[in-house]
Amino acid sequence: MLIISLVAAMAMGANAQTENLRFGIKVGPTFDWASSGSTAATNEGFRLGANLGLVCDYYVTSYFAVSSGVDVNILNMKYTFTDRRFVEDFLEETNVAVSRRLNAVNVEIPVKAKLSFDVADLFKAYAEAGLGLGFNCRDAGKDSYSFYWVNYEGGDNYVDCTNQYRPLQLSMLFGLGAEYEISRDISAFAQLTFDHAFSNAFVRSLEKQTGSIIRNNYVGVVVGIMH
Repeated sequence: MLIISLVAAMAMGANAQTENLRFGIKVGPTFDWASSGSTAATNEGFRLGANLGLVCDYYVTSYFAVSSGVDVNILNMKYTFTDRRFVEDFLEETNVAVSRRLNAVNVEIPVKAKLSFDVADLFKAYAEAGLGLGFNCRDAGKDSYSFYWVNYEGGDNYVDCTNQYRPLQLSMLFGLGAEYEISRDISAFAQLTFDHAFSNAFVRSLEKQTGSIIRNNYVGVVVGIMH
């Protein structure tokens, strides 16, 4: 009888833990830009990107959860920075202002605290904040610059420049969202997300060479389904 009671208690505990877990998928557009911590780099407007991912929420209480998952961020940015380039007309290296269109892909693991509250029947709102560790997967850039009468255009093709960017980045994350219960186990949600990188995207050698600090940012609007 003791063994049966222990097995039953373990099963009930496992079931309770499973009920505290929720999984979901999400997708949506992002508006990307680069912020700078130096005068040697300047952002050139917003560009359209995308965010898609998997969500996993563990509810400690009915209204507080620890949220994680996997995010794939497809970022598009354009910015100007100072770099040394070889100018053929002068047969020497010199400082030029480089305008770069960047397409980047990174995979981010977020860890956030999530607080939700009821708004109406079947409808609740939530806020979340935390950190994200991003793994840089690919960077492709298209550069152009001008120096006196010399104009250099990088052409139509993006060139791989992944080695110029750090493999890991730490970001702070904020989100505001709303969730609607479709059925007992399924709900739909929409969320506004802000992602701001703490560290310079450039590798140390390029940071010293250019004097530039580039931080990746985006604001996104995602929709998804939770189970």
